[in-house]
Amino acid sequence: MGQTVLARLLTQDMPIILVILLTFNTEKLVTSIISRYSKTVNQIVVHIIDYVLYIGVIVIYLWIMVLIGLFPNMNWREIIIYHSILYLVIVAAMEAKTYVKKKEITKYVPNLNTDEKLAMLKTLLDNNVLTQAEYDSKKEKL
Repeated sequence: MGQTVLARLLTQDMPIILVILLTFNTEKLVTSIISRYSKTVNQIVVHIIDYVLYIGVIVIYLWIMVLIGLFPNMNWREIIIYHSILYLVIVAAMEAKTYVKKKEITKYVPNLNTDEKLAMLKTLLDNNVLTQAEYDSKKEKL
């Protein structure tokens, strides 16, 4: 029983945690470096970098497990396909959650005058939620 739990932790749970941590940290890094591009381009770059890092870490991680002797007979092709699908499912779930959150936030935004909206935008800019380009664009629209 203990070996089954350990095997599940090492092969399924740890990769899921890894995907979430990689996505969160890579998104912050990429957005701060290439924020001059659109949000969609940034997201695509983030997901490509995350996927490559994730598969690289998984290969190294499982290779170490083989060296230790925990998983001596491993079908690498099957594992890479499994983890690729796992990555896509996790990213899709995270993107869907973000989309739903944004949609719900817009439902409850009160009607504000222009000065209040500008103050909110400035606060978002100061808290690094918006980039300078996004701030200028939204300010221009107002």
